[in-house]
Amino acid sequence: MKKDRMTPGTPLVIGAPIAAVSILQDNYGGAVFAAAFCAAVSLVLHIRSSRAQGR
Repeated sequence: MKKDRMTPGTPLVIGAPIAAVSILQDNYGGAVFAAAFCAAVSLVLHIRSSRAQGR
């Protein structure tokens, strides 16, 4: 396993504080966008890494 790649959990770790700050600023649309976008990126990274492990 290469250590220089972004793991599938990294976008979630970055997106959670962004969503939390957005909620604190009453920006609920931004919070939903941050959570959804980071979850989608995490899912894509997970799929790519699982396919690479199968090789």
